[in-house]
Amino acid sequence: MDGGRIVVLGAGAMESLVVARLAMANADVTLLGRPSDHLERVARDGLELVENEGSRRRVPLRAVAAPDAAAGADLLVVLVKSWATAEAVTPLCPHLPPTATVVTLQNGLGNAAALRAALGPDAPPRELVVGVTAQAAMREAPGRVHHTGAGPTAVGRPDGAVTPALTAAAALVAAGLPTVAVPDIERWVWRKLAVNAAINGPTALAGVANGALVADPDLLAAAAILAAEVAAVARARGLRIDRVGAAVDEIARDTAANRSSMLQDIEAGEQTEVDAIYGVMIAEAERLGIGVPASRVTAALIRARERVAARTDPDPDPT
Repeated sequence: MDGGRIVVLGAGAMESLVVARLAMANADVTLLGRPSDHLERVARDGLELVENEGSRRRVPLRAVAAPDAAAGADLLVVLVKSWATAEAVTPLCPHLPPTATVVTLQNGLGNAAALRAALGPDAPPRELVVGVTAQAAMREAPGRVHHTGAGPTAVGRPDGAVTPALTAAAALVAAGLPTVAVPDIERWVWRKLAVNAAINGPTALAGVANGALVADPDLLAAAAILAAEVAAVARARGLRIDRVGAAVDEIARDTAANRSSMLQDIEAGEQTEVDAIYGVMIAEAERLGIGVPASRVTAALIRARERVAARTDPDPDPT
C-alpha cells in the first residue's frame, strides 16, 4: 500500500488537519465530506492552516462530497462523529475496494463495531484498524482551521496482530502525523477515553476552553474524578493505563485555546458524542459491577444541555 491513495472521511477540523498534513507530505489524499461552506471553500481556495505559534499557510486540497471518491482508495481514514458512522460510511461501500484498509481515529468506544456494521455483514474482508490521536484542531471559519495541539497517533488491530496492512497504514498516516503501530491498541483507546471524559464533559458544561481546567481547581477536581472512573473500568478489563491525571493536565495545557468538540457541538446545537465517550463506558461499568457516579451525572447533564441547545435557534429568523 506504499504510495497508495488515501481518503479521509469527514470535513471537520480534525479531518481537515489530517488531510492538510498528508497533502503537505505529498500524499495522494482526498477530503470527503458532506456539502458545506467549509468543504466548498477548501475545494476552491485550499485550507488556511493556522499553527499554534501563529504561522499560517494555505494548503491546496482535493475536497469533494461525492461517495464515489472512495473508488480506488487504499486507505480510508474515518474521523466523523461516532454517531454519524453508519450514515457516512454506508454510501461509500459500493465504491470502496475490497482490498482497502479502514482506519478509525474517532473518539470514544464502539467505533470498530459500528464500522463493521456499516460496511455490512456480506462486505468484502477489508482490514479494519483502530487508532487514537492526541492531535487537536478547531475550525475558526469556513476554510480556516487552527491546529491547537500536537501529540502522537497510534494504530492497531482489535486482535493485536501486526500485519503488513497495519504497518502500511501506519506509514501512510505517519507521512502527515507522528504515528506508531501498536499491539495493544485497546489500552491506548481507553487511555484516550479517560482524557476525553475528563476534558469534554466539564468544559462543555462550564462553557470554557480546555485551558480553564488547569486554572480552575473545581474543574480540575471534576476532571480528575472522571478520569479515575474510566481508569477503574479499564483496570477491571485487565488494561493498565498509567499517569492519566498527568495526561489530562498536559493535554489541557497543550490545547488551552481549544474548545472541546463536545462544547463546540453544544454551542452549534448539534448532537454530541456523549454516548461514545460516556455511554458505552457506563454500560461496561454496569456489566462489571463498578460504580461510576460522576460519569453518570455528567452524561445526564450533557444530554440535557444537548436537548436545550437543539431547541435554541442560534440565529432566529426575525420574520
